Amino acid sequence: MRQLLSPRALLVAVAALAASTIGLGLALAMGVNGETTVRNVVTAASCKAGEPGCTLRQAIHVHADFALFIDGQPFDFNQPRFVSHDEADEKSPYVHIHPPRASVVHVHMSGTTWDEFFRSLGFELQDATVPGVAVGRACLKTPDGARLCSGEGGKTLKFYLNGIRADGIAFEEIGNLDRLLISYGAESDEQVRAEQLSRVTDQSCIPSELCIDRIPPNEPPEQCSGRGACGK
Repeated sequence: MRQLLSPRALLVAVAALAASTIGLGLALAMGVNGETTVRNVVTAASCKAGEPGCTLRQAIHVHADFALFIDGQPFDFNQPRFVSHDEADEKSPYVHIHPPRASVVHVHMSGTTWDEFFRSLGFELQDATVPGVAVGRACLKTPDGARLCSGEGGKTLKFYLNGIRADGIAFEEIGNLDRLLISYGAESDEQVRAEQLSRVTDQSCIPSELCIDRIPPNEPPEQCSGRGACGK
């Protein structure tokens, strides 16, 4: 006859199983250098975002508009150090900008964040989506070494994603047709909305082929679009 566990033994077994499950969950939630994170737990346990061979990320092709204003003036991304002209010149194989629109991000890998994009251009962004960075203490370091930090000289670093003010966007995944504004300066929220928000382009629908009537006659087809074949 099969011997059943006593109630006490059964309780011990259930407790052990629960403890092991909790331990596994904590292990998966640990990021690099032991930092705990609730974002992309599975990804953090197996590979880093942007790391070649990260099998949990899938090839995609989506686009988003973005702009950076510093003291009321738009930052010029239409420069050789930022623009990728061909595959041999890509700043990142996963996310980049290229002619004819330096205000449109091209994303080729799922899970790509704004942090990954800006780092590929030489920027360093720290905001409230980064563990350890408090709300209102955001800071953006430009490729030239300038530090644009909230709280210095009465200026703040402000983020607007699709028209909505956000505490941070560094680890937000770039979505198709997203429109991002990063604004640094002494301007109020009302001033930024009135003077800068409308200046973020809405051209990502063109390479995404979601506004066919706006595609110029001589526009080359996008990779993996309705008019272009997939390469890599």
